[in-house]
Amino acid sequence: MSLNILFISVDTIKDRTGLHNNVDEKLILPEIKAAQDIYILPALGSGLYNRLQDGINNNNLTQAEVTLMNDYIVDTLVNFVLSELPQGLSFQYYNKGLLRKTGENFESPSMQDMIDVANRYKGRAEYYKQRLIKYLKEQSSKGNFPLYLNPGSGIDTVRPEHDGYNSTIYLGDDTCCGGKKYYKDFKYIYQGDNPPCCYE
Repeated sequence: MSLNILFISVDTIKDRTGLHNNVDEKLILPEIKAAQDIYILPALGSGLYNRLQDGINNNNLTQAEVTLMNDYIVDTLVNFVLSELPQGLSFQYYNKGLLRKTGENFESPSMQDMIDVANRYKGRAEYYKQRLIKYLKEQSSKGNFPLYLNPGSGIDTVRPEHDGYNSTIYLGDDTCCGGKKYYKDFKYIYQGDNPPCCYE
């Protein structure tokens, strides 16, 4: 389930970052939704993600969930949104097609400049995502956030990621099987032959 229930508002981003107050909210909201679905859902897993959306919608978040939101999720999501905004704000669709907006008395950044800015915020976001994942692992080991360990069993269930950092180079998947570390290579990943594995 991916409802249009956002974990942060446009004002939250403007208050916490250097995003200018005159940026149109309409251009920011889609980036919040996309960043939330693409980056936060995999960190939380379907069960906890859906519970937080439901809690916001029904105004019944627990104190533990409020702490999770305020101390871990918000910082992560704000920075992922900022990593997505450079292109989202610069390029827009018009009747003539995709156009890049330029303003008077402003110097337009190069594409490399935009990539550098996006990478800067993505690096920050991954740091906060790693903190979020470590916090959830610690809390779930104490019996908190049971939906983190039990995200559901449907075919569309997203299981929580175990690392906040992504690499463009495949480094393998080192998982635990029967108490021993097991390296899942491409054969096991893509041929559907996975032996039963446990995840730390």
